[in-house]
Amino acid sequence: MVTKMKTLFKPLIYGMLVAVLILVGCDLEKGDTSSCVPNEVSGSGPYFFVSKSAGSCVDYTHDLGSTPKDVFFIFTNANSSNVSGSSITASTVPVTELLPADTILTIPYFREAIGTEYRKVGVKGKPDAAALGARPPIRPLEVGSNFRSQLIIPIQIYSNVGDFQSFAADSNTTVSATQRQKVVDTEVTLNIWVANDSWAPCSKQYCLTQAMVDAFADKFLIAGTGNDDIYDWVTEVYGLPWGSHNHDYLIPASSSTNIDILFFDIDNDGNPGNNPSQVVMGYYDPSNNYLSASAPYGYSNERLLFYIDSVLSAEADGTWEISDPWPANLVSTLAHEFQHMIHFYQKNVTHNTGSETWINEMSSLMTEDYLADKLLADGPRGVAYNDYTAGSSGNTDGRLPMFNYYNDVSPTVFSYSTTVNYAVTYAFGAYLSRNYGGAELFQKIVQNSWTNYQAITSAVTEMGYDETFTSLLQKWGVAVLLSDQTDLTSGFQYNTGSGFASTVNSITYNVGSVNLFNYSYYGQVGPLYYTPSSVGRHNKLSNTYVKVGTAQTGTFTAAVEMASGVRLTVVTKDSN
Repeated sequence: MVTKMKTLFKPLIYGMLVAVLILVGCDLEKGDTSSCVPNEVSGSGPYFFVSKSAGSCVDYTHDLGSTPKDVFFIFTNANSSNVSGSSITASTVPVTELLPADTILTIPYFREAIGTEYRKVGVKGKPDAAALGARPPIRPLEVGSNFRSQLIIPIQIYSNVGDFQSFAADSNTTVSATQRQKVVDTEVTLNIWVANDSWAPCSKQYCLTQAMVDAFADKFLIAGTGNDDIYDWVTEVYGLPWGSHNHDYLIPASSSTNIDILFFDIDNDGNPGNNPSQVVMGYYDPSNNYLSASAPYGYSNERLLFYIDSVLSAEADGTWEISDPWPANLVSTLAHEFQHMIHFYQKNVTHNTGSETWINEMSSLMTEDYLADKLLADGPRGVAYNDYTAGSSGNTDGRLPMFNYYNDVSPTVFSYSTTVNYAVTYAFGAYLSRNYGGAELFQKIVQNSWTNYQAITSAVTEMGYDETFTSLLQKWGVAVLLSDQTDLTSGFQYNTGSGFASTVNSITYNVGSVNLFNYSYYGQVGPLYYTPSSVGRHNKLSNTYVKVGTAQTGTFTAAVEMASGVRLTVVTKDSN
C-alpha cells in the first residue's frame, strides 16, 4: 500500500482541472475555517458517519476490540469550492510507505494503462463539441465571438453505397468521403462513410477495408426486429436520438430516420512515422443537428452524425479482427458517442437546457459498462467482458487504476485535457449504478430536466432512495475502502463477487463487480491515502482518504478539526 504525501506532489494535474459547474442546493455548503470547541463523539463498527450536528471540531473515540485493525478517516467536502485540509491528532501514528517525491512527480498522468504495457491513450470527444452539448440549443447571434463564417457544404441526405460526399469535420477541416455501407432497419437507416485517404490501399499507417466496415456496421445496426445491436441496446435505455421539437433552426424531426458515421483520420495523426501519446478515438458534434444557416460554429452536415478515427479502427494485432484491442475499443466508442447524440436530444432539445459535461460523460462511460458483454469488448472496468467477478490482482486495464491514484479529485470536475476526469467520473458512475438501480437510474439521469448534481439526486429519489449528494459521496467513500469485501449492504456495494443486473424495456444489462485493491497504477496497488499531517486541502465535492491508524486494538482516539461543510466518516478494516 502506498500513502500520499503532500498536496504539492500533484501540482500539474490540479492546475489542469478546470471547474465546469456552479452548484447550489440544500445539500451543498460553503466552507470556512474558524476556531471551535470540540464535541465528543464515539463510534463503532466497520464504518461510522459522524453527524453534521457534531460540528467542525470533534474528539473522536472508536472501540476496535481485540482484533488488530487499520483505521481510516474519509473527509467529504460538501462545499462547492475547495477548502483547507483537516487537522488530525491521533493516538497513534500509522506505519506509512512513502514514494520518493521524484517518483510521484514523474508519473505520466496523461498516459493510461492498456493491457500490460503503457501505450498511447485514446480519448473520446472534443472540447468545442462538448461545450455546445453543455448548453441549450442556440442561435448564431447568441454565440458571439465563437461564430465563424464557413463555406456551406452541399448536403446530400439520401445516399447509396458508392456515393461521394464532402463533410465538415470542424470549422477548419473538410473530409472527402465515399459511402461504403448502408443498413436499412425497420426504424432507421445507417450510412457509413470512409474518408477517401483512409480506404485501402492508402498511405496511412492502417487502412480500412470493406470487411472492416461491414464488421463495424454489424455492431451498430443489424437489419431486422431483434434487439441485438448498439442502436437497440442504447435507445432502449435512453430513448431516441432525434424527434419532434419546436426549434426552427434545428434539423427537422424527419432526420431521425438516418444515422451517419464518418470514419476519417481525426487530427491527421495517423500517417507513417507519427506516434502521438494521445489520440482522439471519436466524437459527436451537436453542430450537425443545426441547419447550416444557423450553425453556431459556421458549419453543419445537417444530419445525425458522429465521427470515428479510421486509423485506429483499422489497427490490427496480427490479422485484423473486430476483437483486436483498438477495433474493440472503437466499438465501445460507437456506443459512447451514441449516448452523447441521444443526450443532446433528450436533455438539450427536449428540455431546452444542457447537462454539465461530467453528467454527460458519466452517462457515456456507463453505456460502455452496460454494453461490454453484449459487444464482446472489455469496458471501462478493465476486466474481461464475460467475467463478472472483480477479476484478479495486478490489473492495469481500464479507468480504475488511474482513479485509485487521483481518488480525491471531484467527479463533478471535467476537462478534456486529462484522462483523470474520465477515471474519476466512471468510478462514481459505476458506484451509483451498482447501488441505485443500474441502467434504469441512468435512463432517469439522462431524461430528467436537471443539468447538474441534481440530475443524479432526482433520479436516485425517483428510484425510491432517500439520499443527498453529500450522502452519496460519503457512502461512495466507504464503498471504495471496502471494495475488497463482498458482503456489504446496498448503498455500499462495489463488489458482490458476481454481477449486477438491471432490466429496461425487457433488455437485461449486466455489469461486473469492482475490487479497487485489484488495480495497479505504476506499481501502486489499490487506493492511495494521505497521512494525518499531509492533508493540504479538500477539493470541492470530493472525498479525501486518510490512514490514521495501523494494526490498532482497544480504544482509538483522535482530535479532528475540519472546515465548515466537511463531513467525517470513519472506516475500520482488519489489518493484513
